[in-house]
Amino acid sequence: MDNVLQEIIQSEEEALRIEEEAKKQSLEILSEARKKAEEILEKSLTEGEVMAEELLKKAKQEAVQEKNLQESGKERVDEQIRQKSREKLNAAVEFIVGRVVNKSCQ
Repeated sequence: MDNVLQEIIQSEEEALRIEEEAKKQSLEILSEARKKAEEILEKSLTEGEVMAEELLKKAKQEAVQEKNLQESGKERVDEQIRQKSREKLNAAVEFIVGRVVNKSCQ
C-alpha cells in the first residue's frame, strides 16, 4: 500500500512539474510573440513614415512641375497679349495718322 501511495505522490509531483514546465514554456512563447509583434509594429511604423515622406516629396515635386507649367503657360499668354497689343497699337497709329493726313489734305 505504501508503494501505491508513493507512486501516486510521485505521479502528482510529476504532473505538477509538467504543468509548471508547460506554464513556463507558454509564458516564454507569449513573451516572444509580444516581442515579435512589437518589432513588426515598429518596422511598420518606420516603413510608413518613409512612405509618407516619399509621397510628400513626390507631391511637392509634382506641385513644382505644375507651377512651372502654369508659369510658362502664363508667360506664353502674356507674350501673345503683348504681341496683339503691339499689332493693335500699330493699327491704331496708322488709323490715326491716316485720319490726320486725310483731314489735312481736305
